[in-house]
Amino acid sequence: MLLIAICDDNKNDSVRTAKYVKGYMKSVSIPFQIITFRSGEELLDFHGKFDLIFLDIALTGMNGIQIGKTIWEMNRNVKVIYTTSYKQFCRQAVNYVHAFAFLEKPVTKNNVERQLQEIIQYIQEEPGKLEIVNFEIIEVTEAGELESRIKSFEVKDIFYFEYINRKIKIKLENEEYFFIDKMKKLTERMQKYNFEACHQSILVNLRHIKNIKGYEVLLNNNDKLPVSQKKSADFRKKLNNFIQSNV
Repeated sequence: MLLIAICDDNKNDSVRTAKYVKGYMKSVSIPFQIITFRSGEELLDFHGKFDLIFLDIALTGMNGIQIGKTIWEMNRNVKVIYTTSYKQFCRQAVNYVHAFAFLEKPVTKNNVERQLQEIIQYIQEEPGKLEIVNFEIIEVTEAGELESRIKSFEVKDIFYFEYINRKIKIKLENEEYFFIDKMKKLTERMQKYNFEACHQSILVNLRHIKNIKGYEVLLNNNDKLPVSQKKSADFRKKLNNFIQSNV
């Protein structure tokens, strides 16, 4: 999931930017979360690493150039898009921070979408690239009826799949969803993303394995999964190969 910040002390500008970002991210089916801030100090107090920040230069208190420089020193992977009504600040920002782009206020839908398209392409080409998979999940409505919808997931956010009562559960760190498919077909689809079967009914993301002991796998969210005796040797071999290739 892409974590996106919008830092602007002008509420109307902040709402406008958020509207355009939400519209585009939903249109390309990429999981995202937007958090808005009214000051640079509030942004600096946030404990977490953003993938992208829309940052106003002319903030009250610490200005956007000071904030951007501080953030970049803490997180060299963050992409900062500056928004400003004053073009003369752009040269100063180039000299002091590593800005991805500049947008003149008021921002337009086309300009925001163009920058988002470039950033997503840039992230996808980086090591540990953004990988998205879609599933037709089944949910129960408030009226007690079943409905299905397509939902996108970032591969790294999925801990494992488990076949339960003719449905497959997608387990994230703090969420779970269900869809209908065959485990064999799902296994073939997800192998290129380093998912392997530790049990005939479980397909686990190898990057989330903390330890394996006996016939049990411990994940880094502290979930424990069984390893079938039949699959144990082959599963351990694949896990070791994965670990060695990522050292």
